[in-house]
Amino acid sequence: MKEKTLFMIGNAHLDPVWLWQWQEGFHEVKATFRSALDRMNECEDFIFVSSSAAYYEWAEENDPEMFEEIRQRVAEGRWRLVGGLWVEPDCNIPSGESFVRQALYAQHYFKEKFNRTAVVGYNVDSFGHNAMLPQILKKSGLNHYIFMRPMPHEKGLPSRLFWWESGDGSRVLAYRLPYEYCTWGKELEGHVRRCATELKTPYDTGMCFYGVGNHGGGPTVENLESIRRMKSDLAFPELRFANPEDFFEDAIKKGYPIPVIHDELQHHASGCYAVHSGVKRWNRKAENLLAAAEKWSALASWETGLAYPMEIKRAWKNVLFNQFHDILAGTSLEEAYEDARDQFGEAISIAGRAYNGAVQSLAWNVQIEPEEPRWGEPSMTPIVVFNP
Repeated sequence: MKEKTLFMIGNAHLDPVWLWQWQEGFHEVKATFRSALDRMNECEDFIFVSSSAAYYEWAEENDPEMFEEIRQRVAEGRWRLVGGLWVEPDCNIPSGESFVRQALYAQHYFKEKFNRTAVVGYNVDSFGHNAMLPQILKKSGLNHYIFMRPMPHEKGLPSRLFWWESGDGSRVLAYRLPYEYCTWGKELEGHVRRCATELKTPYDTGMCFYGVGNHGGGPTVENLESIRRMKSDLAFPELRFANPEDFFEDAIKKGYPIPVIHDELQHHASGCYAVHSGVKRWNRKAENLLAAAEKWSALASWETGLAYPMEIKRAWKNVLFNQFHDILAGTSLEEAYEDARDQFGEAISIAGRAYNGAVQSLAWNVQIEPEEPRWGEPSMTPIVVFNP
C-alpha cells in the first residue's frame, strides 16, 4: 500500500451556530485554535487548516496574544488559511452580491492580517453548490474547491477529483471528500482504511480529513499518535501531513485524467429550503437594502461629498455571518433564530439609515428651475425617483 498516498488534513469543522448559539460557538473557536497551537508545539510536522475569516476576527479581538501565535504559524506555513469566505455559507440561498462579499471581506481580512490570501475554496458541510460558484471562486483568487455534500448516492460524479466549470468558462479543481470531514475518539484508523479504498487506478493519491469537529476540537494527541503508528504499518498507504494545496498541486503534476463537470452540485437535505421562511426573508431584505444603500452612498459621496457610511461594513458582516449554512438553511435550534433576527435587524437598520441619508443628499442637490405658475394652474412639483 505504500505506493499510494493519503494527504492527511488536520482540521476542525466548526459550526459557530447549530445546536448551540453563537456565544458558545465563539468559545469553541478559541478553544479549538488553542488546541491546534498546542498540537503544533508537540508535533513538529503537524499541519492545521482552518476556514472562515469571521473566526480569526473573533480571536484577534478577544485574545490578541493567541492571534499573534496564529500569525506566526501561518507565516511558517504550518497553519494554512483556507476557504476564502467570511463563513462556510449556504451555497444556494444568498444573492450573487453576497457571495462576492463573502470572498471580498474574507480575502481582504486575510491579506491585511496575514499578508496572504486563501487559494483553496473550502465548504465541506453546505447542502448544495450552485453552478456559478466556480466563476466567483476563481475571480476571488480561489483555484480549488473542497466539499462533501451531496454524497455519492445523492449526486453521481465520474471522479472525486474534477474540474468544476461555470457557464462563462471559469473553472476550479474540485474534490469531493470521502466519507467524513472529522473523526471522533479512536475512529481514525477505520476512517483511514475506508479512505484507502478510494485510491483506485489511475488515482493513487487522495485526501483524508481528521480531527474532532462540528463543535470544534480539532486533531487530538491520540490522532497524531495513531498516524505515527500507521505510518510504519505496511497495511496502510503512505500518510503525509499536508494541506489541501499540496494534494491539488500533486494531482496536477501527476497528470491524472481529470473530467470536467458543467453542473450544479445538488441535492442534499432539500427539505431545509422549505423551513424557517423567516430567516430567509430577513436575509433577502438585508441583502437588497444593503446593495441599494451601497450604490446610493457611493454616488452621494461622489456627487455631493457626503461621507460614505463605514458602518455598512459592520452590517454586511452581520449578514454574511448569518448566511452560515446551518443558520440560513433553517437547521439550527430555535434560540439561534432570535440572535439571527436581531443581527439581521441591525444590518437592516444600518442600511436603511445609509440609504435615506444618500437619497436625501442627492435629491436636495438636484437643481430644477421651477416654472412660473400659469393662470389657474398649480406650479410644478419636482419629484425625484430612485431605482437602485
